[in-house]
Amino acid sequence: MQTDKSPLKIERDALGAVYYWIDNNALDLDQVDYSDLYETYLTPIEGQFFEDCTQLFIEGKLQLEPTFLKTYSYWNGVAYDTPINGVLGNDFRRIEVYFYPDAVKTDSVTYSIRGRTKVKKNVCDFSGEVKIKKIYHVFERDTDTPDYYKIIANYSLKEDSTQNGSGVFRGIFGAYGYVTDNAPNTIKVDNSDQDGDGYMNRSYVGTWQSYRNSATVKRCMWGDNRLPFRFDFDIGAGEIRVNPKYASPEWDRFMQWEDFDIVEPENGDSRATYKNPWW
Repeated sequence: MQTDKSPLKIERDALGAVYYWIDNNALDLDQVDYSDLYETYLTPIEGQFFEDCTQLFIEGKLQLEPTFLKTYSYWNGVAYDTPINGVLGNDFRRIEVYFYPDAVKTDSVTYSIRGRTKVKKNVCDFSGEVKIKKIYHVFERDTDTPDYYKIIANYSLKEDSTQNGSGVFRGIFGAYGYVTDNAPNTIKVDNSDQDGDGYMNRSYVGTWQSYRNSATVKRCMWGDNRLPFRFDFDIGAGEIRVNPKYASPEWDRFMQWEDFDIVEPENGDSRATYKNPWW
């Protein structure tokens, strides 16, 4: 619920359409789980034009593209097979998350996924589910701006309990997509602004709970490029810039692009690969 003290604010654009925005200065470090607020942020509100397409998805008349849940990054218009970055705990430790491309739809709303996480030098394997809750088709009032789809899902990802420092990730997944005339029933990841300032998509907002000590629950978020809740961690204007108070060797490597050794495509192949095998 939005209140005067809530970090979730309502504004109107020049055409009178309402939208939410997040006041990062109003976020509370003592609040570990922001998944409910994130779900509210994603849900259309009165004054927006939208259609609930969840039932169409359940009936199979609308679908996500096969690689919708696959992790990848963009650079100069090219998609690279990479992990994505996030934060763990109040010290905003860097966590890297990699999803394999073999997501399987196990029922009308559930995807089974696998991947790996890395925090400092600690690597864990995980498996789990992403379960679609809502899909909304949002219609823009500005004719120069295309309409889009919002996807809201629950996720539960369990790391291998035999591995060091493992636990369970839970929370809300939010993403933006679009359809094309060539594939009107398939939602593709909206990466049209992936090189632009403030790009944010396919965000996971929730918690990590330790197997070893169930009382240890930490805030954990990751996603494509920027995160919806930045606190004072990301102080960049147009792109991610890590606050020096949270500096670490891991974030230094990220800021200096030292993680990846890119193998550029040859002979007309549009795919680029990395020497890093994750991990």
